[in-house]
Amino acid sequence: MKLIERYIFRKAGIATLAILLSLAGVVWIVQALGKIDIITAKGQSLQSYFMATTLVIPMLFLAVIPVALLLGTVATVNAMNSNSELVVINASGASNRVVLKPFLVLALICSLFTGFVGHFVIAWSLTSLKSYKREMAADLVSILVKEGDFTEVEKGLTIHIARRLPDGRLGGILISDDRTPEQQQVFLAREGALSRTGTEAILYLHDGEILQKDLSDNSSSVIRYDSYAFDLDTLSAKDNTSFKRRPKERSTPELLFPDPDDSFYKRQPELYTSEIHQRFSEMLWPFAYVMVILAFCGQARSSRQGYGSAIASGMILLMALRGAAFSAASSIKANETMAVYLYVIPIAAMAYASYYLYQNRQIGVPRRLQPVLERASLRGEAWLKAQNDRYLAWRRKVAGVAS
Repeated sequence: MKLIERYIFRKAGIATLAILLSLAGVVWIVQALGKIDIITAKGQSLQSYFMATTLVIPMLFLAVIPVALLLGTVATVNAMNSNSELVVINASGASNRVVLKPFLVLALICSLFTGFVGHFVIAWSLTSLKSYKREMAADLVSILVKEGDFTEVEKGLTIHIARRLPDGRLGGILISDDRTPEQQQVFLAREGALSRTGTEAILYLHDGEILQKDLSDNSSSVIRYDSYAFDLDTLSAKDNTSFKRRPKERSTPELLFPDPDDSFYKRQPELYTSEIHQRFSEMLWPFAYVMVILAFCGQARSSRQGYGSAIASGMILLMALRGAAFSAASSIKANETMAVYLYVIPIAAMAYASYYLYQNRQIGVPRRLQPVLERASLRGEAWLKAQNDRYLAWRRKVAGVAS
């Protein structure tokens, strides 16, 4: 690339990366706060909490990469126009291709990264997350340290610990076991102790009763005991790896060549088709974002010529196209022919923008819409300035500095 192209690429790359990390960080914090019950309600460790929240990061990147590229492109082009850099480029006789090339290279990088994450990484992360959640659910030792709650360990089995005694013993234990269709059992104990050695976990119950009810003849019995060993390993001995995986949890080669005997594929093959098309079509959007924005505001334009309205028009058009693509993706389950629109919409956007870029022209904003967009842009800028002034005033007040 030429010197000016490398300069534009560096500015756009830094802006896109900064926005990407910022958006991913904000979304991750929201996700992490939503999963705080892993510690508070399920008694898991900080390691389990961070592992469960970290495995969703690939999905966050897939969602925010195109948005980060769009905002990075807008920020870079707007800064170049404000600093009169676009004026210098246009005055030198250079065409739109000088500005377009570095953005297309950046879009290619984002597209390849999006494809790698969508085709392979997300499948691995979702599968690992599901397996890790099953391991946490099977960790009954962490469940038993949560006192005062009725915890449903699995369907038909509920454990309640009334209190934890100072010496580590458990007081007031109730275990309701309805897992056997022909029999119901309730274990009561005045106290108990949890013992774990290696891979074995046993709950020793002391001074209690077992209430049994035979559902075949509705007969009941009560068994008193001084000591009883309740084996917890029978609950966690299930094979946590043999769970059914949804299409989103499968890599693209697995979707392209599914197992014909797979029950999920037999029941809903359209979900496989929809997932494949969404993954491949997602790689087209970085190019569509870049080309449409540059077609609207890739050349120098003063504020009187409606530069803000041009940016707003380009983003509104992209949001409308993106909404149409989401609608087409949701319609594939009912009609597989709708999959073609996942490719037609971004390709049509690129073709529309390419015409203006090739002609070295900008897409004009309709005269009737330009005042409306300008007013909306000015109101937005005024609102952001007011919020910034309030924030600065609050900082001065906290610091005790007179304004």
